[in-house]
Amino acid sequence: MMKGSYRQTGRRGGWLGSPQSSPSPRLPVILVLAFSLFACTSEAKTETASLASAMDRYQRAEMPQKATAAADVRAVVCATPEVVDAKNVCVGAIDATAKALALKHEVEVGLDDLEQHRITKDDPRAKELPQKLDDAERLLKEARAGMKDCDAKVLALRMKHGV
Repeated sequence: MMKGSYRQTGRRGGWLGSPQSSPSPRLPVILVLAFSLFACTSEAKTETASLASAMDRYQRAEMPQKATAAADVRAVVCATPEVVDAKNVCVGAIDATAKALALKHEVEVGLDDLEQHRITKDDPRAKELPQKLDDAERLLKEARAGMKDCDAKVLALRMKHGV
């Protein structure tokens, strides 16, 4: 072979003397890394879709179905750190909402008991009502802030993973 001339080999696209004439030893490493990246991205996308769907159901649920919808959010299986973080924020907001609503209900029942004279204003249950109402208000504020964070995190994940 003359200097500077190339001859085609039997391989596809390979020319003797060209840098592509033999397979690169880095090719398997590159393929493994590409596959791993795709697998991680695919896993995060699936987890994001599951969390986003569960949160959509929770936010659209009527009050009687909220507990079931909240359980669906808790049941989302995820391992990707960013999805786990978003899920934890969402579950925290859901839990704070549930506690606040339970306290609010206790106050409503207590007030009804007072009005119906089933308890007196000196009854320990009646004396606890103002504190329960304050706790419910605090928890609702925490829940609203947490739900804003949850929505922002889920939206960011949706945008990132195209869900």
